[in-house]
Amino acid sequence: MGYRIVHYINQFFANIGGEEKADIPPEKHDGFVGPGMGLSNAIGDAAEIVGTVVCGDSYFNENIEEVSKTVLDMIKSYNPDLVIVGPGFNAGRYGMACGMVAKIVDENLHIPVVGGLYIENPGAEMYKRHAFFVETGNSAA
Repeated sequence: MGYRIVHYINQFFANIGGEEKADIPPEKHDGFVGPGMGLSNAIGDAAEIVGTVVCGDSYFNENIEEVSKTVLDMIKSYNPDLVIVGPGFNAGRYGMACGMVAKIVDENLHIPVVGGLYIENPGAEMYKRHAFFVETGNSAA
């Protein structure tokens, strides 16, 4: 087996819902969820998405201290070699959550974090030292 990957996404990309579901607390799922399917197909046998951590954008940003610990514990439970966040495009709260996940993983697990954010997303600038962010377009469309 190749590298073990954990993917962090928000409620929208987990197919839970849009703004009306942005208040869901963190949850974890074994394997890939949503866009992780395409990612899994692209990486083939080189790596496996062993888990996906999902949190609502509003919930994350309104409960940063508590959520950071919970999300870190969820990610750590999968013993990953790499964490992928997003892509967050130009969604401000989602980008900030992706950036904070990158920060807590970098500072506590000391493993690489990769994500996709639009260059003007505040999370890209604030957390760029904690992850390799690939520049995305302005929106998921």
